[in-house]
Amino acid sequence: MRCHVHHTHLHPGARLTARDGPMASTDDVVLEFSDGAGSVGQYQSFADGSLVLDVAPYRTVAGAQLPAKRWRLRLTGERDIGCVEKQLDADQ
Repeated sequence: MRCHVHHTHLHPGARLTARDGPMASTDDVVLEFSDGAGSVGQYQSFADGSLVLDVAPYRTVAGAQLPAKRWRLRLTGERDIGCVEKQLDADQ
């Protein structure tokens, strides 16, 4: 699945749009950031409606190196759009 991130990096409140339609329960994802940078990752949805996104390290177009991170997402109610709630520890 491909997702457009409406920002140059992920942070609480950042919005993502699934380019390939509704998200499956688990899938690999290609992230396309607003500055043209990209990364890969994997997301998983759970029975309680929560979503977790693991993102591989990447470099922004401005040159900032960002490490691998895990994020909890929530669906916004808008079609195919999610929002970052918070960063999670690697074991969460």
